[in-house]
Amino acid sequence: MKKITQKILSYLDYLNKDCNLYVSVHFDAKTFSLFPDYFVTGILPYNIHRASYCVKVKTKEHYKCLQNQKNIIKKSRCDESFCHCCHAGVCEYIYPIFKDKKCVGFVAVSGYAKEKNDNDYKKKGLKNEKIPTVLLDKIIPPLSVMFEELLSGCRATVMNENSLILQYLGEYHSKVTLGDLSEKFSRSKSHISHMFKKENGMSVRAYCNILKINDAKNLLENTDLSVSDIAYDTGFEDVSYFVYMFRKETGITPLQYRKQVELITNTRT
Repeated sequence: MKKITQKILSYLDYLNKDCNLYVSVHFDAKTFSLFPDYFVTGILPYNIHRASYCVKVKTKEHYKCLQNQKNIIKKSRCDESFCHCCHAGVCEYIYPIFKDKKCVGFVAVSGYAKEKNDNDYKKKGLKNEKIPTVLLDKIIPPLSVMFEELLSGCRATVMNENSLILQYLGEYHSKVTLGDLSEKFSRSKSHISHMFKKENGMSVRAYCNILKINDAKNLLENTDLSVSDIAYDTGFEDVSYFVYMFRKETGITPLQYRKQVELITNTRT
């Protein structure tokens, strides 16, 4: 099983980096809990939409994003791809993943502007081009097949509570609280706090801050938004605290990080 999980992660890395695509994978909670623990950490970075605009939208409308994913799984009734636009006007290519002839998840290639003449697409960090369905119909199905092979070897077990919380935080970390997690997973705040720190070596807040800093890096790299806007768009309510946390995690300020990225980009071109 470890061999197929490594193939999946390598192929996802290839699609995102070498093919310059925004590829992510999404599953219902029951299916996600079937994955081996050693695979969960590896798959989490690919369990979210990386387009800059999606990062911003989730800060305010993450529940709509969650409902969108549920609707896609319900809609995927056959082994065929389809394209659609989400509630935020972002277009994406969808390819379903099945287990026991039932759709349990999907591969998404996202980040495309709804309108070709959208003057704000650069500011949003979206691609102002037609979804390359012909290409995607060739390179995405193998990923779905690999996941189906992995899932065929997974046996029903007790749901991994920590894995499910990590999955949830991966998508909805910008504004989440212990109270939210307590309600979502029907556990006391004390239980979640102690369990999470034991399993991950840090508090829920510290973990969410790391994810928010990663979101900020994305926006610094792909948009010209101000540091203040990025702080608020990633869920920080205080700009000074955002700069402090960014420097703590990276060793440099947000502006210094942006300049480094620009320097590297200019050197390559």
